[in-house]
Amino acid sequence: MGLGVATSLGCGGQLRARPPEVGTDHVAGIRIEGNHAIETDVLEPGLALHEAVRDAAALDPYLLTVDTERIRAAYLKRGFFAVKVAVRVEHGEDHAQTVVFAITEGRRAVTRVVIDGLPAELSPATARALVALRDGAPFDYERYDAAKQPLRVLVEDAGYAYADVQGTVTADPAGATATARYRIDAGVRCTFGAIRIAGKLPEALATAVRARLRFATGDRYSAAALEASQAEIYDLGRFSTVQVVADRSGGAAEVAVTVELAEANRHEVRAGAGFGYEPATYEARLRGGGSLVPAAYPLLTLAADARVALTIPHDLDPDQLQPKIRGLVSLQYLDLLWPRLRGDVEVGADYQKVEAYTWKGPHVGLGLGSPLGPRWLQLRVGWVLERLTFPELDAVLDSSAAPGCPRTVLSGGETSAQGLGLCDTQLRGAYQAALVADLRDNPIEPHRGVYVDLRVTKGTRLAGGDLTYLQLTPELRGYVSLGGVVLAARARVGAIFGDVPVTERYYSGGTTGQRGFSERKLSPTVPTGCMDMPIQPCKAIGGAGLIETGIELRRRLGTLGTFPVGANVFLDGGEVTDSARDLDPWQLDWAIGTGVWAKLVGDLKVRIDLGYRLNHQSPDTDTFANLAPHIGVGEVY
Repeated sequence: MGLGVATSLGCGGQLRARPPEVGTDHVAGIRIEGNHAIETDVLEPGLALHEAVRDAAALDPYLLTVDTERIRAAYLKRGFFAVKVAVRVEHGEDHAQTVVFAITEGRRAVTRVVIDGLPAELSPATARALVALRDGAPFDYERYDAAKQPLRVLVEDAGYAYADVQGTVTADPAGATATARYRIDAGVRCTFGAIRIAGKLPEALATAVRARLRFATGDRYSAAALEASQAEIYDLGRFSTVQVVADRSGGAAEVAVTVELAEANRHEVRAGAGFGYEPATYEARLRGGGSLVPAAYPLLTLAADARVALTIPHDLDPDQLQPKIRGLVSLQYLDLLWPRLRGDVEVGADYQKVEAYTWKGPHVGLGLGSPLGPRWLQLRVGWVLERLTFPELDAVLDSSAAPGCPRTVLSGGETSAQGLGLCDTQLRGAYQAALVADLRDNPIEPHRGVYVDLRVTKGTRLAGGDLTYLQLTPELRGYVSLGGVVLAARARVGAIFGDVPVTERYYSGGTTGQRGFSERKLSPTVPTGCMDMPIQPCKAIGGAGLIETGIELRRRLGTLGTFPVGANVFLDGGEVTDSARDLDPWQLDWAIGTGVWAKLVGDLKVRIDLGYRLNHQSPDTDTFANLAPHIGVGEVY
């Protein structure tokens, strides 16, 4: 009712396109009464009479009839078959008229579902489960109508390529019963016939396409097999469009299939830039690269990538600038030994200056990846070898006991550079394995589903390195859609046992971590315990143990101009410890917060989050000392 009154006032006052002519009747407002099952906010916005209200025009009998039927139709779709909509016009001052729709809802019909013509080999219970209407439950037309497509697909997947599903609703207003009847015409049971790949493809690429077809000539027809094949071929990354089309025009028992493809550009150039803000620093980022698929080797991809970032303190102290540079050259081959097996080689070099030290050096990696049956379950194994040197150490590190360390020392330093492995060349050789199960509905902006990531790294001399360690990093994410709200949650644990490689140390905080802290600030530090003290020097060094967890509610609020906008509230928890054995899930640092987001270009979502620490608060008496603002792109998880 509130929206109706507000609309009437707005349309009859300042928002009116033009004032009414003096002495003439005009529509000034709309009111709906007697509605209980459907809110005014749902019924009123689509009424045609709003045009008359906006223009202060006379009452149009045609529009009045149209709106009456619109309201009645909305109730019929909900099963109120005995609904009555009466109309009256109330006259006010200055010839103003208010149109009142008085609704008598009546009883809501209950549902009875009947499915006729289901093939004998299909389970009636399976078909009935596709209809989201329970017998005896209130009738809803949208749920009734939504079941037609799943029923048709069910029958098609059983081999009936020409299946047709028709539905009717028989209403009994007196008995308040709605019989939803689905009539299935299955037709002849079919098999796949000839399979043709349209156009001329290199033999290696045509072989890869055929290997991704989930059916063969003579197999029972299945719509799901067509859809899965189309997705598999598109995942090759070699085509801009993919269509797997069944010819169902002739009604034959053998259904021919044509695979229609448009090859993608074999050359790609990428470039981008970004900017980040944290309470203590700014960060500027540049990225560029490209890829090439040689015409003679259509399953081979050559790629190069360069990334440059610069972290800048707010006071612009040049001694505290932190450059990060990474260059990569990679080679990937599809269907290496058998279909869907990807092999890759990567060679790169890094130069990174972080809070307490600088490291640089080359690395090389080999990897194999393949789905384990379904596309959503992926396994990757690999080997990595990197050689690091440390040209600069911060003065807070105690290097006096290590002859190989630079002699930049403050007396009383609490953490040994030698203990962190920073004094000599660090050679890390390791075997890696990752198992990923991705059951999300949308990897970029998930609304429902589960994501599981299990990663294991074993550092050993057999892999060519000097460090011996075991690293475990499991992660679990879950998503539930609750009407217009998405509930997202995650839990991530990291643990390194044995030697701790410098490049593998854990940090938290920032736009994708525990948002009560700035980037990397939830971490062990040197001097020990100075994380929140307003003193210098204080440097993060990372740790061997990590816990990150969180829960977030996300909702789209509407549009701002042409940009979709929304908001979120969150609770983040986390901790990073020197040793994995020190992790304690009951001693986490917690933060609450909220944020807003907007989609600026396509699916590019830009977020602004503000986190507030609930514990581990700063001793600084400033009210804002425990707040951490963040600007990020995409979802946190």
